[in-house]
Amino acid sequence: MSYELTIDEMEAIAKDSKQHKTYLETVREQRKKQTNLALTAEQVYEQILATRKLPDRVIPTGVGWWDKFAGPLRRGNTYVIAGYPGAGKTTLALNLAWSLSLAGKKVWYFCLELMAAEVFEVLAGHIQKNADVTDRDITVSYAKIQSTGFRFYEPSGYHPWDIHLENICNTVRNEKIDVVFIDNLGYLTRAMKNTYEVENVASARIKALSQELAIPILLLHHLRKPESDQLEPEPNVHSMKGSGAILADASDAFILHHPMDDAETQTRNEIGYLLSGKPRWGKGGKIYVRLDGAKRTYHSDASINYKKPKGKKVVFNGK
Repeated sequence: MSYELTIDEMEAIAKDSKQHKTYLETVREQRKKQTNLALTAEQVYEQILATRKLPDRVIPTGVGWWDKFAGPLRRGNTYVIAGYPGAGKTTLALNLAWSLSLAGKKVWYFCLELMAAEVFEVLAGHIQKNADVTDRDITVSYAKIQSTGFRFYEPSGYHPWDIHLENICNTVRNEKIDVVFIDNLGYLTRAMKNTYEVENVASARIKALSQELAIPILLLHHLRKPESDQLEPEPNVHSMKGSGAILADASDAFILHHPMDDAETQTRNEIGYLLSGKPRWGKGGKIYVRLDGAKRTYHSDASINYKKPKGKKVVFNGK
């Protein structure tokens, strides 16, 4: 599949960009009219009338199977994609991020676990449909990425969680980012003590940022890991690590799971599922997905192809 943009597509992107500015300007104008904290029904109704019919009120990802299952991203909302280590969270997130950037959105992929060049390589594998990227794949991908609003982050050594969070907030405001991906929240909120309190504060500040700027923010997160890979259970939202604040603040928490094929080599089945565990706006449920690892691309699949993991006993190694 070619990602070269036609003239019509470029004009559509430009038109969408103008609509995006109109939406944000409208929201700001409505907020200026608010003279106190206790809003009347009339004030809220005026806000709804001013924004409801604007084309960019919600943001489809452009990934067909995702949008059909989860619906478009809503402004001022946070979302979580959680899974066991190696489950494909980064690949799925980059599939979504790239599609959004192709639609004209300015997307920032803030990753603390990988260097910017490594994120670029994973993204290039998806763009070129070749996980074993060549020099030519890198060059072609550069030309395609450079023409979009996709942005990377280069880790520069250890920083406390509050410094990272302040940098995120300032950058998103100054660069006028449309959609943010944070990979991952567990890494961001690591602390010597009071880890749950740190997660509570960080989650609240990220939610506040999304509401302040009327943008969606997607957070990648880990699940609690059992003591043995042979006993790895099929997870749900209650398997998420942490204090629970992340789940409480998010508009949906998506659990991505691919059963372990071989515990020794840590390989996973290509067929897995995505569970909508807290659908504030969507319909919820489960969709089966296939990770084409050779092309770093996710597709929807059929439940009949899913291989349920064996084993009954579940032992978690703490929270």
